[in-house]
Amino acid sequence: MCQRFSLTAELDELVRQFRIGHVAAPYVRKYNISPTQPVPVIYEYRGQRILDDQRWGLMPYWSKDAVNADYQGIGGRPIFRRIVNKQRCVIPCSGFYGWLNNGKLHQPIRFVFRDRRTFAVPGFYEVWQRAYGEETRAFTMATTAPNRVVEGYADRMPAMLDEEGIDAWLHEGNVEYRTIYHHVRELPADELEMYPVGGYVNDRNKESPECAEPIRIAYAAIRR
Repeated sequence: MCQRFSLTAELDELVRQFRIGHVAAPYVRKYNISPTQPVPVIYEYRGQRILDDQRWGLMPYWSKDAVNADYQGIGGRPIFRRIVNKQRCVIPCSGFYGWLNNGKLHQPIRFVFRDRRTFAVPGFYEVWQRAYGEETRAFTMATTAPNRVVEGYADRMPAMLDEEGIDAWLHEGNVEYRTIYHHVRELPADELEMYPVGGYVNDRNKESPECAEPIRIAYAAIRR
C-alpha cells in the first residue's frame, strides 16, 4: 500500500490551485505523512471548498481499505457505497514514498512529478461521532497498481484527478460513483521521477524537510 506521502506546497499555492474558499485548520507543510496522522484534505460544503485536517485511515484502522482503497473496486462494495457517493474529498499530494528492499537494505525512495507540482488524489471520508458532541473525520485514498516507474518499490500508488475530475469529484450532494469513476486516473509514468532519500522517512515520528531531500548512494539497483 501507499504508506507515506508529503505535502510541501505553500498555503497560498494550494488555495490558488484548488480554489479553496476556507481554511478550517492551521496549515503546516508535511514531509513524512503516515497513517493515523492528521492530514490537510479538501472537501466541498455549501458550494465552498474547505481545507481541513482529517485523520488518514478509516476506523477500524485494521480494515483492508482503511488507508488505501482500490479505485476500481470501490463502487461495488456496499460498505463504501454511501460515503463514496456523498463524502468525497481530495488529498493534495506533493510526492510519495516507496522502498527498495534488498537483504538488509531498506532504502526509501521518493516519487514526484518532474515539474514538482502538487496533484490531487481522490479520497472519501467517514464521520464518527465521539463523546461530548465531538466528531472525527477520517479518510482513505484511492490507489492504483504501480506504474513502470513505481513498480518494485511499492505495491500500490496514489491515483489522481485532472482539473475536470477535481470539479466532478468534489461536487456536493449525492452523486453516483459510477458517473465520475472515469475521472480517476493512473499517475503518468513519463512525468514522474524518483530519487533516494534519507532513512528519516522510516521513522513515522520524524517530520522535517530532510525527509524529502535527495541523497547520494552508491547502489546500482536505483533506476534513473
